[in-house]
Amino acid sequence: MQKLSFALSILVLPFAFHSVRAQAAQTKAGTAMVSGRVTLKGEPARGVMVVLQKQNQIASNTPRAKTDESGRFHFSGVPAGRYSVYAAAPGYVSPEDTNISMRGKTINLADGEKVENVDLEIKRGGVIAGRVIDSQGRPVIEERINLSKVDANNRPRASFVNGANYEMYQTDDRGFYRIYGLPEGRYLVSVGYAVSSGSAIVASRREYYPRVFYPNATSESEAKAIEVSEDSEATNIDIIVTDPKQTHDVYGRVVDAGSGQPVAGVEIMIAGASSAGVYTGGYRGSGARSGPNGEFRLFGVAPGRYAILARPDESSSGFISDPMVVDIGEDTVTGVELKVRQGATISGVVVIEGTNDPKVLAKLSQIGLSGIVRPTTQGPPLSPSRLDIKVNADGSFRVGGLQTGKAFISSVNIRDLVVARIELNGAPVDRGIEVDAGQPVTGVRIILVHGSLAIRGELKLVGGAAPAGCRFFATARSVDPPSLNTPGAEIDARGQFVIENLAPGEYEIGVAPYYSLDSQPLSPEIRRLISSVKERVVLSGANQQQVTLVLDLSQKVRDQ
Repeated sequence: MQKLSFALSILVLPFAFHSVRAQAAQTKAGTAMVSGRVTLKGEPARGVMVVLQKQNQIASNTPRAKTDESGRFHFSGVPAGRYSVYAAAPGYVSPEDTNISMRGKTINLADGEKVENVDLEIKRGGVIAGRVIDSQGRPVIEERINLSKVDANNRPRASFVNGANYEMYQTDDRGFYRIYGLPEGRYLVSVGYAVSSGSAIVASRREYYPRVFYPNATSESEAKAIEVSEDSEATNIDIIVTDPKQTHDVYGRVVDAGSGQPVAGVEIMIAGASSAGVYTGGYRGSGARSGPNGEFRLFGVAPGRYAILARPDESSSGFISDPMVVDIGEDTVTGVELKVRQGATISGVVVIEGTNDPKVLAKLSQIGLSGIVRPTTQGPPLSPSRLDIKVNADGSFRVGGLQTGKAFISSVNIRDLVVARIELNGAPVDRGIEVDAGQPVTGVRIILVHGSLAIRGELKLVGGAAPAGCRFFATARSVDPPSLNTPGAEIDARGQFVIENLAPGEYEIGVAPYYSLDSQPLSPEIRRLISSVKERVVLSGANQQQVTLVLDLSQKVRDQ
């Protein structure tokens, strides 16, 4: 193992060091400790970088440590919180890495806690390499390679991107590519854009290559899957692209629906639409804005059917847009007219209940609330739009530019404040606030409570092991009083969890599956067993509540 350990050390040496205090300079030092071991084929893996990343934190601020001669790593001075611990060795993979957002093992740390024996395994990843050329045999340069994982029947399981080295997914000046560090599995390899009903393609260039799968197949059903195993290398995975297709431009203007006057400075959004004109996906920015006379131009759009709308800025007096369905064929499209009209408004007041603490009440002017508006308009449907509310120092608020639908306000930007309930003219609202374009909704009262309590617990698995790739999520549903939110937290590698920022009251604690798109679907029996795990706790005072949940997987066998 000496030579292999040395090679790993060389790979990470520019970025790593033996032991670090686990906080950035600006972060208050903690009192917890985390240690463990990294192995490769059952032997210590020396010189491997281990990352201790606080979840929902920028990766560049995370502490890192290099394993010693015994493959061990150590972090000290760790603040309490929820962390991901993972090994970062280029070209190697870990069974715990299900995707980029769920790497390594989750650890829920309390102040002063000492967590040992966090064992991480790494394996040499597989390689897929080949070349992309056009119909004349010329190299296709700087074209993205698409990978998707499939099951034994070639049914897609997930798109796949491994690590932060996105350059290896792009062909070089000779048309060659080499993608390394791939976990075991079956992969489809393709190049180009998938033009299909409902897709929205803004290529921002004059030509694009239609999607081609290896070996030169035009559909997933005809594609050949590449088998990847530990330390395997699949070479000559070559693709010949068809002749490029032309993209086209869309010209139009944005006008006021009432006066017909041009509206300048609004962003143009685009989404795919089906052959029947039904919206099929999320709207995305096109990079285009309306000019002084309301004119706009969408550059480099692939042929297809699209829904286009205008999204005015906040300075545009709260306008909303009617979507327009357009067909883009083999020529430039002109004369598209997007009409904007006055959107709905919601106004009211935000209050903090249940506390007289001046420090908590002083947070009122810092509050921002968010949610969504689910549209209920006729015609080409809109996607749910984001709802952002800025609260004034006196607690009042007004938000405009809302489309017709139901508004749901759910989250607060301050962690220890939670939405307890919402009232409209004194009556409770639990199924959204009805809004109609052009109409004001007044008398909304949003009641917040100070959530300073926590539930710490443990999930015990008996009668069997968890399905491969499946993690678990603990939820806390407020029973008394009922709440609009169901907060939760991932259950870590030790089976422990902590749900924070809860207000006093009674809660039902449950379990939900938390797995990546790459995981195998859970059977109905397993799902039923997981959803049946429930415990009730009452939170009051300043103490954390402890709860133990038991998931008996042997019940599945007995029931059958």
